Amino acid sequence: MSTPPVEVTEVLRFVRDTPPFDTLPDAAQRRIAQQIEITYAPEGTVVLPLEADPETLYLIRSGAVELHDDTDRLVARLDTHDFFGYPALLTDAPAQRRATTIEDTLLYQFPADAFDAMRSDHPTVDRFFNRAYADRLRDAIREQQTQQAFTTPIRHLITREPVTVDAGASIRDAARQMAEARVSSIIVVNGETLGIITDRDLRNRVVAEGHDPGAPCHTIMTREPITIQASAYVFEALLAMSRHNVHHLPVVDGEQVAGMVTTTDLMRLEADHPVYLVGDVWKQTSVEGLQAVADRLPQLMQHLVEASAQPADVGRAITTVADAITKRLIELAYDELGQPPIPFAWMALGSQARHEMSIHSDQDNALVLSDDYDRIQHGLYFERLAAFVCDGLDACGFEYCPGDVMATTDRWRQPVSTWRRYFRDWMEEPHPKSLMHASIFFDWRPVAGAVQLGHNLHRFVLNRTPDQSIFLASLTVNALKHTPPLGFFRQFVLERHGGETKTLDLKLNGLVPIVDLARIHALDRGLAPVNTLERLQALGETGSFASSDANDLTDAWSFIASVRMRHQAHQLRKGTPPDSYVAPDALSDFEQRHLKDAFKIARRMQSALDQRYQTHFIR
Repeated sequence: MSTPPVEVTEVLRFVRDTPPFDTLPDAAQRRIAQQIEITYAPEGTVVLPLEADPETLYLIRSGAVELHDDTDRLVARLDTHDFFGYPALLTDAPAQRRATTIEDTLLYQFPADAFDAMRSDHPTVDRFFNRAYADRLRDAIREQQTQQAFTTPIRHLITREPVTVDAGASIRDAARQMAEARVSSIIVVNGETLGIITDRDLRNRVVAEGHDPGAPCHTIMTREPITIQASAYVFEALLAMSRHNVHHLPVVDGEQVAGMVTTTDLMRLEADHPVYLVGDVWKQTSVEGLQAVADRLPQLMQHLVEASAQPADVGRAITTVADAITKRLIELAYDELGQPPIPFAWMALGSQARHEMSIHSDQDNALVLSDDYDRIQHGLYFERLAAFVCDGLDACGFEYCPGDVMATTDRWRQPVSTWRRYFRDWMEEPHPKSLMHASIFFDWRPVAGAVQLGHNLHRFVLNRTPDQSIFLASLTVNALKHTPPLGFFRQFVLERHGGETKTLDLKLNGLVPIVDLARIHALDRGLAPVNTLERLQALGETGSFASSDANDLTDAWSFIASVRMRHQAHQLRKGTPPDSYVAPDALSDFEQRHLKDAFKIARRMQSALDQRYQTHFIR
């Protein structure tokens, strides 16, 4: 039902004062005014219930409305000229906010089909509502960060079952259990109360005093020791240890013994900081020593996740340690092989080049040799160097690349002139294999050696990519093979992984589409950054992207990466190998909703890229 003619003039006046309608031509404004339906809602009316089907765009003419989520949390308070109901219309999904009037309110309602037609006819209107919709994602990220603790819960330091002994067991038995478990203390179970025996107790109360080791444990134990709840935080454990001058705290979960936390455990938190790990890398004199440092990377990731670190910061921290291990391996190779006969640059590729490594990233690397290279004179040295470093990286947990994109492959161990030819061929004659290589080799960064060789080659490439329209279009076709997993009615598209489990691949179908988008646009503009978020920032700053689009993709990448990162941290705590396959049922409603928001942004930007390069001409 359209607005009665006598009211159209008043509605039209209001429409002309309401963004984004205020920028539309007069004819479009009149059409909107004629299609609007007017509704009066007394105070306390639920205008839009949760899970309601999308039917109408609401515009507040007068009055006020509150939006609440499914936990009844107040999300927003709206008044005159504010819209609501558009997220459901944009996504064709049930309403995720309940809209309730908090005073007598006059509403203008715009039908869903008219809303869709208006967005199609007027890009400024479409951008306005997509912008407002994307703000939900930014709010989701901020909300998620505030919900997470800023400190590490004690329960996350407990990695083994508690080591206990009965109060009536002998001191000798307790010492034997401590030795077998390689712990410095043991919890003594004495009926409904606890005791504790430490290494210091064995020295001071048994050995020094000549106490009978066959005597019961309760004769030397510390009775009713200070304990801490598993739900407490690290800073609370530190305060308790300092206040009571103790070095061991039994951890209880309710009334159950959960384990023991020691000053060593708390010191390890600090020692697992990336700065300390990198420092330890340079102290190592063998691959075995480097492997021991690399074994602490999973703990580093868990600590960073528990401290609410940003996904970009976690990726950079892991990459920093990987870079240090790579450099140290090269130095150890020098000890064995001697100094290099000619200058070279060790190049990191893919996620390591982008500073976006995760805890289970494999290795991708290459060698750029100076043009003084002679295969007969120098080939064996660099073959052995590559083998030493790649084998060492594999030993440290950075597994061999399944596609052999490593410096151990002859083709990826070449002089500058050959690399220039490679890149020219890939750009001028794009075919499936060259496009596959482009997705790896156009993300590269010198890590060690004569790094200027790598920087010069990078500039050589960037000076040419903006003119390679066919190459960039072909890259786009290749990139669009990885689409966000959203189907009709905004439902997740799941894949089978690990038997019958249906999951989302957050790497291949979540992060990779955004990484590809950033790479293609950056190459099109010849921009130097390699890191995905830095590329998006540069694209926004140079006007290559609307700054709002760059922000949307940044938020989408960050949210997807944060869900993946927490999933991997959870797997590490359970002792299972980390991966990127997440079952939607394992996610909260909050995470599911905002993953869909993130996927929608990526898909929208993929569509824009597809249109830009007119890929239907080369498919």
